[in-house]
Amino acid sequence: MEAIVARTSSSQLFPAQRRYAPWLLAIVVLLSGCQGKSLIDDNPVFAEAPPRRSLTNKSTVALSDDTEDESRIQTVSFAGSSESKIVGNTVVAEVNGRPIFVDDLIGSLRLAIEAEESLSDEQRQQILQKQIKGRLDNYIEQEIVVQALKQKIPEDRQQVIEESLEKPFGEVIANIKKDRKLTTDEELNQVLSAEGLSVDLLRESFFRIQMVNGYLSTLAESPDTISRVEMLAYYDGHNDDFTTKERIRWQELVVLFAGNGGREGAEDRMTEVVKQLQEDVGFAELAIKYSDALSAEKRGDMGWLTRGSLADNALEQQLFSLPSGGMTKVHVRDDRFEVYRVVDHQPARTTPFQEVQKEIEQRIRAEKSRAARQKTMQDLRAGASVVTMFDDQPKS
Repeated sequence: MEAIVARTSSSQLFPAQRRYAPWLLAIVVLLSGCQGKSLIDDNPVFAEAPPRRSLTNKSTVALSDDTEDESRIQTVSFAGSSESKIVGNTVVAEVNGRPIFVDDLIGSLRLAIEAEESLSDEQRQQILQKQIKGRLDNYIEQEIVVQALKQKIPEDRQQVIEESLEKPFGEVIANIKKDRKLTTDEELNQVLSAEGLSVDLLRESFFRIQMVNGYLSTLAESPDTISRVEMLAYYDGHNDDFTTKERIRWQELVVLFAGNGGREGAEDRMTEVVKQLQEDVGFAELAIKYSDALSAEKRGDMGWLTRGSLADNALEQQLFSLPSGGMTKVHVRDDRFEVYRVVDHQPARTTPFQEVQKEIEQRIRAEKSRAARQKTMQDLRAGASVVTMFDDQPKS
């Protein structure tokens, strides 16, 4: 599940969003990173998620009385009509009769869009529609799960789970403050407020995502054991995943004509190198002393090389024909002499099944868990009544 906090690609950012993007990305990362966290370990009985702060957008809550509230909520025709202006309290969908508002999806981003003076009203509406459309389906799925959870989980267990989530959320906030070199929540709120965010908004999003994923995990049945036959079949079908490519680690020593008295002087210098190599002087020591290449600072080390990575095919073939510790002949170029050494030559290797059996079991279990969660989500959605502002638009 994605966080309700908005996110756009860098190519789509207009000026106001460019100021907004770093925090958006950070928030999306921290929220999406929680999804794998289990809510079950610390709670023997999974309780209902805390109810949303309000099913009504905050801008409508501030109105003077209930009657005025109802009249001021702008409900769209669920056709995305250009005649209906999208604002924060516009209803963009209904799930089992309960409304989803624009600000439930993109409240912070909406503020940035509306504050961007370079945009026309038409452009703002187009951007809002695009952002809503991109996030609505995921949020609807969250809402379906939340509603199912509230029907099944006893209310007296809600507080237990909410309290269990305060500690991990506190760790998230502490990490944000550490990264931003802040010390108090007040300081963090000041920074967040410039982006249309707050600690309370992050908490609400964090709790919602944790509740949704935790409840789906309780509904989805995952296998207790994975059979050896199943693991062997996976191993055979994913052999490439457990096979490393042939590779070499190599060094170079380069003597340039320039700076060494031309070709003749460079030849004398390389001759001295070859002589010392024959006397078993270390290649790395000679590279530091004699090489004119930048790699001399790294004792001639060129790192690891796999087949097809080197532009000079002839040299690559020669290198891969050498064993560990093998050296090439001196290569004569237009402006230099070169010699190479293979430090380590590792052939392609397929890791035996016994060494990756545990990893395979974890992979299969994770795949089955994802499939079970998807099936559970499909079943929940099939039983829900969903209407959106985009229903009458052609499918892309």
